[in-house]
Amino acid sequence: MGYSGGIFVVKAERPAPLGELGVLGEKSFPGGWHELQLDGFPEGSALREVVVATGAPALMAVVLDSDMAHVQALSPAGVGWAAYLHPGNAEAFGAPPLPHSPDEIVELAATWSAEAGLHADRDAVRAALTAQNTFAEETLTDLLTGLGVTG
Repeated sequence: MGYSGGIFVVKAERPAPLGELGVLGEKSFPGGWHELQLDGFPEGSALREVVVATGAPALMAVVLDSDMAHVQALSPAGVGWAAYLHPGNAEAFGAPPLPHSPDEIVELAATWSAEAGLHADRDAVRAALTAQNTFAEETLTDLLTGLGVTG
């Protein structure tokens, strides 16, 4: 059985809007970015609240049994996007269709990355969005690398 819960990628150590959820693991990246693996699922409004509290772009992944993740990202200027990691598994779980095409998601992700002061590698982002690793968390790491978060 794999991990199920929320993972936040934020430009802050521990934003208050994450409430009482425990942190199971944390990674730090250059530029003040942190990945927080939570013990449980965040509230639906948590991403927006974190962006408002930090004044910086943030990303949230809701992982189901390490099989798939629903990734959402938002910036203070309102640039937002959503994607499924391991989309075949997401479909099997009954996830609803996304509002944007894969090409649109890549462009929105690159815009989000630029607003965060990062440089996205569009090909790496696209590869992560279509990858099928053993664990969704591995694919999330690939996505973060493509977005420029990991350095």
